[in-house]
Amino acid sequence: MWSFQYHEPSTTAALILVSFLYLLNVFGWFAQVLLSCGLLGQIFLGIIYGTPLAGLLPQSLEESLVGIGYVGLLLIIFEGGMQSSLMHLKATLGLSVAVALTGILAPMALSFTLMPMSGAPALHAFAAGSSLASTSLGTVLGVLAPSVLGFDLRRTMLGATLLSAAIMDDVAAFVISKVLQVIGAGAGGAELGRNIGRTLGVTLGIAFAAAVLARWVLKPAYLWLLARPTLWRGKSWGGTHLLIAINAALFTGAVAVAGYAGTSLLYGVYVSGLCIAYMCDSNVPADMGTGLPLAESHAPRLGHPTSESATTNETSTMAVEEEASELSLIDAFDATVPPVLNTLLLPIFFGSIGYSIPFIPLWRGTIIWKGIIYAVLMTAGKMVCGAWIFALHGQKAWRAAVFLGMAMVARGEIGLLISQIALHTPDPLLSDDEFLIVTWGIILCTIVGPLAVGVLVKRWGKLVLAGGLD
Repeated sequence: MWSFQYHEPSTTAALILVSFLYLLNVFGWFAQVLLSCGLLGQIFLGIIYGTPLAGLLPQSLEESLVGIGYVGLLLIIFEGGMQSSLMHLKATLGLSVAVALTGILAPMALSFTLMPMSGAPALHAFAAGSSLASTSLGTVLGVLAPSVLGFDLRRTMLGATLLSAAIMDDVAAFVISKVLQVIGAGAGGAELGRNIGRTLGVTLGIAFAAAVLARWVLKPAYLWLLARPTLWRGKSWGGTHLLIAINAALFTGAVAVAGYAGTSLLYGVYVSGLCIAYMCDSNVPADMGTGLPLAESHAPRLGHPTSESATTNETSTMAVEEEASELSLIDAFDATVPPVLNTLLLPIFFGSIGYSIPFIPLWRGTIIWKGIIYAVLMTAGKMVCGAWIFALHGQKAWRAAVFLGMAMVARGEIGLLISQIALHTPDPLLSDDEFLIVTWGIILCTIVGPLAVGVLVKRWGKLVLAGGLD
């Protein structure tokens, strides 16, 4: 066959797809108005349209939409890194590590309640805890969007702590998923050690390489470009088009490096977003592009500048800074990507989570009550993360402590991925009933976490930042 045989979809198929894409936004809007959490409506629509209930979407289309939605997930994490405050990320690193470790270890410890509850072996309890150790970074960023909250929490100390802890949890969950694959395949300790070592080594190596590249290559090149606006600003290929191309190159490069090297794609694009935040950070010294400060690069090469030349230098510097403020990598992204991301890619992503949920088998009596108990324990396992905020910032920060704990609760796509890995290894690490109990925990946490965050923000607003977390 020379090529794929193109043919028009049937009227029924076209109507189903059009209605699904449209209703994702309608259900999201209603859920946002009623519950302050639009993604719940999109997940519910995915359950209705997909395999769990009506089965209106063909399996091939479901698989395609998973890939498209995953691009949306990567883009929102890329945006999260890009919009992060580097100063706050650095200041809250220790706190973020403490929160992340608590969010991993507490759910894993509480998962051993499955042993008396359902007779699960210790290894199965570990696999269940691994699924619930993650934090859905995509869901966190979805509920932290400025359009949802009314202010940009991502550029605060609280937001920096939450984002850092969530990405650490996701990287840890990715490592654990590799461990489960090796254990489930019956491989020996040497292979297990190699897999863990490789993943950790690649993760740290990417962070180091990105820091070096951003400091010595990307930032100087970006400043050089900004200092010469006449070369590109007015060109048909320049302006926003050029900056979007740079964003796309960094994004796809991060996906390729992280994926082929053997670590999480989510981690790769988040680090790439942080590199762009560093490149666009006006607080970073601007003398890396030419070896001289931008003001001095316009000064006479011999002698001291006269007052007139000094004035010219100051004016030139202000002009360069004005150019940079008018159009930057972040501005180009904000002007181009969010409309498509928020109305198409992200709704598809949350809808695909919906049809990945085994809905009908969940409704057995013993599975329901065990799943609810397990979900309560898994909620508590993430809520305890907020204790670090309370302990380090005092009673004034109690709202921030509650907010952080609830924002860490959602598991979403990462939890579903790990639980399905544990179920489908050659030597299954979860029985069918254990898998359904774990799925209850993931679903309820993914519903309760964002819902509670929406209610808290609606009630407290910027008071969640009290106690020095702004």
